[in-house]
Amino acid sequence: MPGKRGHGILLGIVLAANFLGLTFQVRSGISFPIRDGLAAVFGGGQSLVVDSTRAVSSWVETVGEAHEMRLARDELRDRVARLEWELTVQRGMLERARGFTDLDAAAMDLGEPVSGEVVGVSASPLDRTVTVNRGSRHGIERDAPVMAASGLAGRIVAVGPGVSQVELLSASTAAVAVITSGSRTRGVVRSAAGEDGASGYRLHFVPVGQRIAIGEEVISSGLDQLYPKGLLVGHVSAVHEGAGLLLEVAVEPAVDFDTLERVFMLPRRDDSGMAPDPDAAP
Repeated sequence: MPGKRGHGILLGIVLAANFLGLTFQVRSGISFPIRDGLAAVFGGGQSLVVDSTRAVSSWVETVGEAHEMRLARDELRDRVARLEWELTVQRGMLERARGFTDLDAAAMDLGEPVSGEVVGVSASPLDRTVTVNRGSRHGIERDAPVMAASGLAGRIVAVGPGVSQVELLSASTAAVAVITSGSRTRGVVRSAAGEDGASGYRLHFVPVGQRIAIGEEVISSGLDQLYPKGLLVGHVSAVHEGAGLLLEVAVEPAVDFDTLERVFMLPRRDDSGMAPDPDAAP
């Protein structure tokens, strides 16, 4: 109690001195030193509080702006990937329509893709598979074709509730029926890994005498009943005569599997090549 009473008396003296100083300054125009000292003390404390408040406010605004920038970056990345996907689909539609005069546009529709990200990579160099963060609850089914923005990447080989496993076209067990864009040469593309240190793809079953130009696009033909027609697989990079009656044709993959991050999984197609109608009765 004595301590609090002493503090109260001291505060009263300070306030009284401040009031008297203000009255003296107003009447005489002369600055009162005690009041100026008190103003400096209390003013400095106020300035410290204001500066601290401004620093905290600035930090909060910076955190908010960084979060908004991350959201804008992710949205822009999704839009770019979507545009690349649409360009790939349009290229495939033109290729599938080639040679036909009357073709229903619906038959060329690949359906609405499901976008996903690669969340795991097989540790074995022989097992060329990746894991994506989409599964059965997202409508993914086994054998669904998997696309990157730049071309065909592979197919779904295992499906879980929230993730799926993709067999890449670079796997030794993968294959796709193809046709070249210029010479219209048919064949089967498989990985060249393990062939005396070779890389990329090989186009098999091309007879000697077939004229194939370097740089021709190699696209899926749809004859394997697995991949839709018109998806870009790669480009012809070399043509050599083999020891037998077949040509050795090297194909540069359209997809860089080492940097693969985002993929698009296509809906399952029925025997007619049409994507199933989600509104149709079972």
